[in-house]
Order: sequence, then structure tokens, then C-alpha cells
Amino acid sequence: MPDFELELSEHIDMLKLARSGRGISRVTLHYRQFDIRRRSSSAPPECLRRCKAIRLRRLGLRHTEAPSLLSMVIIVFCILLQPKAKRRWSELKKVLKDADHIQILQQLFDSNGNPSLILVYFTWLEKDYGVSHSLGQYCRLLNLLANAKLYPKIKRLLNDFVAKKEGHSNSSIFHALSMVDDWFCGNSVLVDMLILAYVKNLKIDLAVKAFKLAGHYGVELSVNSCNPMLAALVDQGTIQVMENVHKVMIRRKVQPDVITFNIVISGLCKAGKLQKARDLMGDMKVWGISPTVVTYNTLINGYWKKGSVGRMYKADALLKEMLSKKICPNEITYNTLIDGFCKDENLPAAKKVFKDMEMQDLKADVVTYSSLISGLWNDQKIHEALDLRDEMLGCGLQPNFVTYSALINSYSKKGMLKEARELSDDAARQGLAPTAVTFGG
Repeated sequence: MPDFELELSEHIDMLKLARSGRGISRVTLHYRQFDIRRRSSSAPPECLRRCKAIRLRRLGLRHTEAPSLLSMVIIVFCILLQPKAKRRWSELKKVLKDADHIQILQQLFDSNGNPSLILVYFTWLEKDYGVSHSLGQYCRLLNLLANAKLYPKIKRLLNDFVAKKEGHSNSSIFHALSMVDDWFCGNSVLVDMLILAYVKNLKIDLAVKAFKLAGHYGVELSVNSCNPMLAALVDQGTIQVMENVHKVMIRRKVQPDVITFNIVISGLCKAGKLQKARDLMGDMKVWGISPTVVTYNTLINGYWKKGSVGRMYKADALLKEMLSKKICPNEITYNTLIDGFCKDENLPAAKKVFKDMEMQDLKADVVTYSSLISGLWNDQKIHEALDLRDEMLGCGLQPNFVTYSALINSYSKKGMLKEARELSDDAARQGLAPTAVTFGG
């Protein structure tokens, strides 16, 4: 028997139509036996020719079951098993009645056949045939895909569902999922991906509601959904909600990772809760997780933004702690510290950090030089600032807006308008247009 027929017979075998107990061990399917020509004369001839000789195992039909339904299921399978480019959906559309798709889809669900093929038919019905699937049908298909571990397909289907389907509450979705047989086999994955779909479609409130409802249904979630949800909450500034979600995660024993802690620390720093963020970094040890350079940079950036007296010394202490734990600082670490000390008008500290950066074999970039030049100009160290600018140019680095602004503003304040105008023209050529503020106006 050709491979095509073997594969098709395996799928047809699983249709579970032998409900009357009248199983037939081997039956040869002919046109006249099931009267295929009467219902599907316009169906693809190649499909019908192959259907004709297919032998079905353990096939049994109830007396009330119309042979035409089985023939339609077989034709659908024939089309699905064809290569994508050869699927003649237009032919199927001619012979499919409005009510047929419900019965055929139900037979495909009952068959426990290849979920990928069922998904193709499911999608075609919706996009090309105009069928609006029920929530129950979506949930049943999602369950089949989850049991088959077809996660990318679940992700796409849920994303489309969340983007297009309005009016389905989380309660109705969870109820529909719970009504599917064996749904607990794949419930964690499905709810994880449902939350991810909400986040991707910027429906953060619905993501949080799904997260809470998962606890009522005893669904165990993972950081795969919780981390993106936490990050979205931080991005939109709802830090209190973020904190509550994090607490519930810990209470439900969702295993956090370093990304979880970095996100929550970032949110706490954004809200100015630096001590709380510092304490949370200490809690990482309890979970067997070590802080990374990102963790420290986040805290250092938090102190840089705070604007209180002594803030930068606390940030500098974090740098020393990093070095003692052999966590290598990067350019972001040093740039944040240098800029912070310059804004505090603490040039000696900024210069020391700059030297430490060189000792770590890290190359200063335009951000590093711009912060130092700005600090030197503000401290009236003009010649030193110009020397540093020349050093920057010698390294092949082009000044940015901050660099030009510092130089032009300083020239203007000292009445050196010619030099300020020349720098302004140079900035314009670089696409960095100066403003009135730049000229001290």
C-alpha cells in the first residue's frame, strides 16, 4: 500500500466510528458503496481515486449515521494530507454545506488525530469559510495541541484569539477549558501562553486577572508568563500591582529566576523604593540565585536617579561589592557612576571612577567623555575639558548632543560667541540642532 494510503488509514482508524459494535475487520471503500459521487462530484479527482482503494480497519457505522458524513471526513483528510501548495480548498468549499463543518470538526476532534491537521482545517473554516468557532471549540483544539506539545502553534492560535475575540471573560475561558477532558494535562502551558498573549496584545489587566484566576483553579504557572507580565507592569508604572503579583508568585511557590528579581528590583527602583530593592537583592541568596551585573546596574541606576545627598557613595559601594564578588562591571556601570558624580559636582570622585574604568580594560565611549566634559565645563575647567574633547576625537569618537551642549553653553557664558557659533554650526552638520537653552538663553 502506498505511504499516502497508510498514513490516511491510520488517521481514519482513529475516527472512533465503530460505536455500534458492528466492527468490520477489513472493508474496501468504493464509490458506489458510500455514494461519494452523489455528494462530491466536484471534489478533487485525485483525492477520490485514492479514497476508492483505501482499506479501513475496525470501521463500524451506526444505522442512523449517514455515509455522506464519513465521505466528507475522508475528503477533508485527503486535502489536509496533501502538500500545502496542492490543497484545493476551493473544491471543498463547493461541496461543504453550512451545517457540515460542525459535524466534520467534531469527528476530527473525536478522532484524536493529528492536531496539526485539525488546526489547518479549523483555521481554514474561520478565515476562508467565515465560520465563527465557539469558545468550547477553541479550548478543545488548544487542549489537543497542548497534549501534543505543539507549543508554537498554541502561541499563534492564542495570540490570534486574544487579538480578535472580544467578549470572552477570563472566567468563561477557564470554565470552557475545565470542561475539556484531560485538560489538566496541559493547563499550565495553556494558561501560561494565555497570559503571554494578553501581554503581547497590551491587555495587561486581563493578564493579571488570568494570573489570579489560575490560583483558584489550581493551575501552576511558570516564569515564562510571570516575568513578561511583571515587566509589562513595570513599564506602565503600576508598581504596586507588580509587587502584589510578585508576592502571590512567591506564595504559590512559582520558582523565580534572576530575570524575575531583576524586573522587580527595577520596578522598586523606579518607584524610589531603593532600600526595598536592596533587601530583595539579598533575598536572592535564599533562592540559590546570584545577582548579576544587570542586578547591580539596576540598583546603581536607581541611586543615580534618586537625587538625594550621599546617593552616589551608596552607588559606589555597590561597585566595590561587585568587585569583591568578582562580578565584572561593564561600561554602563562606570558611565552611570561618572555621570552621577559629575552631576553632584564631585569631579575628583568622577575622575577616580574614570581611572578605575581604564584599569578594568574597559574603553570609555562617547557617553563617558560627554559626562566628564560637561562636569569639567561646569567646574570652569575649560582647558581640561578641551583636552578631554581632543582625546575623545583622537579615539575616533564623535561628540553627541550632550557634548556639544556642554561646550556651546560654556563658550556662551564666557562671551566666546564666535567659538560657540562654530561649534553650533558643526553640531548642525552632524544633525544635532542646538536650542536656545544650549546658548544659555
